[in-house]
Formats: sequence, C-alpha cells, structure tokens
Amino acid sequence: MLKHFPKLVLSVSALSLVAIGQISRADAASVTFSGTGTNPVSGGSTNALGASVLFDDLINPGKLTITLKNTGPGASVPSDVLTAFFWDYNGTPLTSLSLFSAIAPKVTSNNGNTITSNVDLKAINEWKLPNTGNGTSDLPGITQNYGIGTAGLGIFQGGGGQQMNYGIISGYDSANPAVKSGNFVKDSATFVLSGLPSGFDLGKIGNVRFQYGTNLSEPSVAATTVNYSGYTPPKPPPSTGGGGPKKIPEPTTTLALGLVAISALKLRKSNCVAQA
Repeated sequence: MLKHFPKLVLSVSALSLVAIGQISRADAASVTFSGTGTNPVSGGSTNALGASVLFDDLINPGKLTITLKNTGPGASVPSDVLTAFFWDYNGTPLTSLSLFSAIAPKVTSNNGNTITSNVDLKAINEWKLPNTGNGTSDLPGITQNYGIGTAGLGIFQGGGGQQMNYGIISGYDSANPAVKSGNFVKDSATFVLSGLPSGFDLGKIGNVRFQYGTNLSEPSVAATTVNYSGYTPPKPPPSTGGGGPKKIPEPTTTLALGLVAISALKLRKSNCVAQA
C-alpha cells in the first residue's frame, strides 16, 4: 500500500494545479498595469520615470476603485510630476462614469517639509474626468477613450488649464523652484468611479498610458506589464453545532474530490489484483 501512496498524492497535487490554472482574467478581482520610461529634461540624479495603476471592482461593489501610483524617483522639474493617466475598455462603452470620490493619503508641500493626511481631492476640485466624450471616441490629442487627470491638458473638466498642483510625486530630487513651492500628492491617490454597466469586466481594460507634466507633448509612459489577481472568498463562519451553517463545496472542489476518490479506488483495486 505504501508503495502506491505517493502516486495518490501526486494525483491530488496535479488536480490542484489544474484548478488554479483555470482562473481566467475575467474572474480577477483586480488588475495592475505598470510602466517605466525616461524624462530627458529631468535635472535630478536620474531621468527615470515609473508609474502603476490598479483597477479593482470588489473593494467597492458596483464601483471601480483605481489606485494610481508614481513609482519613479523624486521629482526635479514639473515634467517629472504624474498628472494624468488614460485607458481603453474593450466592451460596452462606459458612458455613465462619474467621479464618486478621490482621496490622497498624503499631500506634500514646501519641498517635503509639510505633510497633510487624507486630502479629499474631489472636494478641492482636483483630479477630474474628461470634459468631452463618453467612452465612444478618442479623447482630444490621444488614442484612449477614458482618463483621469489634474492638469487640464485640454481634456479634463474645468477647462484646459495646465497647472501641475496635486499631481503625484514620490519625493523630491534637486527640485527646481516650481516643484519646491508646489502642492503634490505623495506616492499615490485612490479614485472611485460609479456608473459601471452590468457585465463590467476588468479583463477588458487595456491601452493604459501615464502622462507627466502639463502638456501632452511632455513625457508619457505606456504600460508594458499587466498582472491579474484572483479573489479569495472569506472563510465561512464556524459551525454552531446543531443548526449552524454548513459549508457547501464549490463545483470545482466537488469535481476534484470525486476524481481523487476514483483514483483511490483504482489504486486499491490494482493492489488487490497484485496481491491475488
């Protein structure tokens, strides 16, 4: 019997791997896009740029939660400041999107000497959705249909102003006077969008681009890395004994257990034949 037991363990492991491999991007709880680039006019110790954006539709059910992060080095000049990002959706156009909330965990100013926590960017009229377009056509000057930004860029609500305040930086790196005196989101900001259609699918988001500075001619970075994360449901409440809730195996789990049982019976039968 012991000679055959490792084979049974191997069968269970293989079935587990199959079950994991069957998670599709449509089942993902979140998707993260990231990219890197350079800014030739940066005056800091490096001219590198980097950014990431995470889309999640489970944190706030029925809404899309977006966390935008500047992953590059500290800002030296205005064109190091992350001021917008854009994306496409390969599905039914998102014609009813609205900005439900926009929060910056930290805002830095005075060359990093002043930090303010939990700033409501929507309340101070920063970071907005586009002026025009409802997801059915490209936004002005770019190839994407959706976006959120703090610099107007001729795209975002409130006009075409070119201010960089409340753009996102990771810190300061030999900052020039314009950057030293500005107010910036430190590291990341989180936006919640309402108005998702039924059947919204995170797997259909793509063509993400990160914009820096106050003009579309300034550096932008295309996302080159995409990562999907699955959802692990919470554990069921413990049984209370008599009439407590009972855990019902999911179809995939039931199928896997059934296959393991069949494998065990076949192994047992073969052992009996061998011993006869």
